[in-house]
Amino acid sequence: MIRPLPRPSLARTRARAKAALGPWPAAKSVAYIADDLGWGVRQRLGRIQSDSGSTHLAVPLDRSVDYLEGVFSDYTTYGGLDRLRGSAAEVGPGDNAGVALLLRQAGCESVELIDRFRSRRSPAQQRQIYEALAQQCGLERPAGAQDWDDEHLPGITWRVGLSAEAYFAGCARAGGRRYDLIVSRAALEHLYDPLGALRDMALCLRPGGRMVHKIDFRDHGMFTPTHPELTFLRFPRPVYRQMTRRSGRPNRVLLHRYRSLATELGRIAALDVTLLVTSLVGEGELSPHVPLAQIPADRLRQALTRVDAQRHRFAREFAGVSSVDLAVSGIFWVGTRRVR
Repeated sequence: MIRPLPRPSLARTRARAKAALGPWPAAKSVAYIADDLGWGVRQRLGRIQSDSGSTHLAVPLDRSVDYLEGVFSDYTTYGGLDRLRGSAAEVGPGDNAGVALLLRQAGCESVELIDRFRSRRSPAQQRQIYEALAQQCGLERPAGAQDWDDEHLPGITWRVGLSAEAYFAGCARAGGRRYDLIVSRAALEHLYDPLGALRDMALCLRPGGRMVHKIDFRDHGMFTPTHPELTFLRFPRPVYRQMTRRSGRPNRVLLHRYRSLATELGRIAALDVTLLVTSLVGEGELSPHVPLAQIPADRLRQALTRVDAQRHRFAREFAGVSSVDLAVSGIFWVGTRRVR
């Protein structure tokens, strides 16, 4: 059973506490550990509703529609998706199935929406978003429906309450080769084991199938903007795990580990991977997204200066990681399973 979120007054109290602890990262880390333990208790009680992923809740209607179109456009543009077909999965859809509707319109026969949490949403607002998206993109309302209901959209199924790691591990054990497309945006950085999930996703792709994931390596406001962008890299791994493992806060799996995995999956899963850089430390978004070798030299130089100024404070696990790898704060992972 999905239980209600904490009362708004409690949410405000937490926000005030976070602001009060802002000047002291160590004190803030203790608060995160306590909060993460609370998330563990709530999950054992079946309370999976969360504000995480509530992308549209406080956003004007036109911006919601533009966002959904932008996400879909990124998938097709950077993923090289000139023609869609078959079965798709979206990891971490949050509070809206709009991207799934656009995938269906473009040719996918079915889309499964996989999310560990149930994002808080306003049903009335969601209906308005679907209607505006339909008018802007030429979507047809489900046959016989008087209004939009994202729990009953033809060809779209919610898989809520199960982590992506568990979901795709089950798919792989069942024989895999189920999906023609797997996509996500700002979701893999919240998984406990994103690399394991990607291994299983690769096994669940049909030959010729594709994965397109936009991954954000930043701290999602844990310590920024009060402190430098890479402050969250200061904490030893065991401490950081206790701050994040149950709550879905950023997992600190960074570029060097995704690059190693890409090489591994090329060998064991016939997956050809392209990595595009989407953002740099302190420099923000790179548009268009480009391979590492094509990053503008002046922007990379500025990002490297910021990394080198901070890296003496980083945890030991990052000591051997190159400054270039640490300077990349986001990527697009595009993987295609070879047809043998």
